[in-house]
Amino acid sequence: MKIISYNKCSELDAVEDAWNRLGEQGLYFVPSFSELKYQLETSLSQFQLLVAVDNSQIKAIACFTYENTVRHYGIATRKLLDLPIKTITLFGSCVLGEPAEDIIRMLFRQVIDGSNFDLIDVGEIFVDSPLYNAVTTLRGVIAWNGSRKKRHWWLIRLPNSFEEYIGSLRETARKRIIRDCRKFEREDDPDFRIIQHPEEIDGFLKDAEKISRTTYQWNFGYVYGVHNDEITRQKFMRLAEAGTLRCYIAYLRGTPCAFGWGKLNYGRFSFQRTGFDPKYSKLSPGTALIIRMIRDLIENTNCEVFDFMWGGDDGYKARFGNVDLSCATILAAKIHRPYSLLILLLDQTLNFAKTLVGLIIEHGPLRKRLRSVRRRQGIGTF
Repeated sequence: MKIISYNKCSELDAVEDAWNRLGEQGLYFVPSFSELKYQLETSLSQFQLLVAVDNSQIKAIACFTYENTVRHYGIATRKLLDLPIKTITLFGSCVLGEPAEDIIRMLFRQVIDGSNFDLIDVGEIFVDSPLYNAVTTLRGVIAWNGSRKKRHWWLIRLPNSFEEYIGSLRETARKRIIRDCRKFEREDDPDFRIIQHPEEIDGFLKDAEKISRTTYQWNFGYVYGVHNDEITRQKFMRLAEAGTLRCYIAYLRGTPCAFGWGKLNYGRFSFQRTGFDPKYSKLSPGTALIIRMIRDLIENTNCEVFDFMWGGDDGYKARFGNVDLSCATILAAKIHRPYSLLILLLDQTLNFAKTLVGLIIEHGPLRKRLRSVRRRQGIGTF
């Protein structure tokens, strides 16, 4: 097995065919080659794209970026401190080609041995996958879960027909979904639209922002809503021109009431964002919209996997999903680097404190009050 390294954007075209071929393997979502190229060309960061070759055939690809970042530490809204960190990030949180653990270790070892870094950010990955097992057993490296606990990663393995999908759901979930969809579709003039072409983006962003402004997520920061601005427009235009954008929006009596969007690459749909106007909550527009998304992907695309990403075990993702995998946010560092060990100590201490606070709230007198607030705001439920 030979490892070839590319670190110039002008060299990337040499791996395009292999990236597209290997991107079709596995359950996980893989960014398109056009997205990889755009991110690397527009970033000021250095990168290393590593290719594992055996008998002249590419077996695996992993891309690592190198950045000087700042890691923020805090509890709730209270900021404690910021630390400057030299970070290596695994692009897309994936190694293409579903290679065995020994090949993944070879790729990571080349990055680790040739770099001066404080932290490797592997990202959110499936527990007990070859990538997880390889990173957590690297010699001279300590790896840990950067989130408080392991989480659920929800997927839908899409069958050949929509009826098969509905039949695969648990009985209670199936009955609730069917009831909610009928409730929405009994309203006057319900309308669902699919947006995937550049000329449709302006209209979608205008209406999606109207909805997004009414949701609780809008107050949580820029990344949690959909904004009708030039940055978002350029991003959506780029995805549409690459053929990976797929947006959905629902209207009642001509008024936008729910939206969702995602990226469709290599037969996998990555669900990015959704929202609905709370004044329509009794009609369950979010449920009706997601069901239309799933039906469209089954009947009109080559999609095999609907990737909800991570979520709780009692929300809408658990209701729609038919595959539940454990996942964790994996960080890693060299054992003998004191600054990296400080980062580990801070991470683990704060995660323990947040877990303790969460247990006190969940099992204390605030529990019922918080659940009541969540229901009113549509959090975790459609």
